[in-house]
Amino acid sequence: MTNFTFVMAHSFSGSTLLSFLLGAHPEIATVGEMFIAQGIDPETYLCSCGERIAECPLWRRVSLEMAARGIPYDVRRNEASFSANGIGRVSHLLLAAEPRGAVMEAARGAALALIPGAKRELDRRLRINEALAEVILEMRGARAFVDASKRPGRLLHLRRISSLDIRVIHLVRDGRAVARSFMRNLGRSAEEGARSWAASTHDAERVRRLFPAERWLTLRHEDLCREPESNLDRVLQFMGVAPEGRVPDFRSADHHIIGNRMRLSHTSEVRLDERWRTEMPPESIRAVERIAGEALERYGYARA
Repeated sequence: MTNFTFVMAHSFSGSTLLSFLLGAHPEIATVGEMFIAQGIDPETYLCSCGERIAECPLWRRVSLEMAARGIPYDVRRNEASFSANGIGRVSHLLLAAEPRGAVMEAARGAALALIPGAKRELDRRLRINEALAEVILEMRGARAFVDASKRPGRLLHLRRISSLDIRVIHLVRDGRAVARSFMRNLGRSAEEGARSWAASTHDAERVRRLFPAERWLTLRHEDLCREPESNLDRVLQFMGVAPEGRVPDFRSADHHIIGNRMRLSHTSEVRLDERWRTEMPPESIRAVERIAGEALERYGYARA
């Protein structure tokens, strides 16, 4: 069985930082997210090592090792994703949809059984993910793998791989900070950010019911930033990895991370960003709290 930890989170919640912190541990292997985000040019995308991902020595070696297993693989093609474009709209929706409750998930399972093309494509991509984790673990000489691809729907598919011993870290960041990032980075409204964040917590809580309590850890981004050592130790213990191997200067390790732009930074400083408190208009903060207030309180975030 492969010791496999999945980081579930909303965008802008600090999953890239967590990938770096965990990936510096000698017993852990991770590439952050398992595929390049949609809308980004894979030909120009830079690995965290600074090389174009097509020229990165690690990713080139990964392709060779995957080929040796009979699995053609190129990180630029994003075939570790379950957003299976090119196989028909219905099949794509079956593979890419986020969790929608027990009844809808049963319907998805029945539909997959009735649409052979979608089932074959799902099985192919499951095998790619299984082999990719095995290859990266072997190359790193590690024993625990971390996938920080974030989406709950992806986790539902990964549960089908019998060789994965899955643990889940639900990484949560204050919804007001996430909404500010929505506004700043995507040009979206505070209301849109709030609805997206609240929906993501709801999806995560649906998926949580599928896992034993000891296989699920909720981690607040703010706690990790305020007390990185104690919270990272808690994560490592949850993963079954010795905390003694923790590396304070996480940038000193050899990383090949797919994630947001902080992957190209050079500092190992862990700093909490709460600029939403001073930069968000008060009416935007109130809008987030009106839409997502109950979810904020469930995760311990007091209203402003």
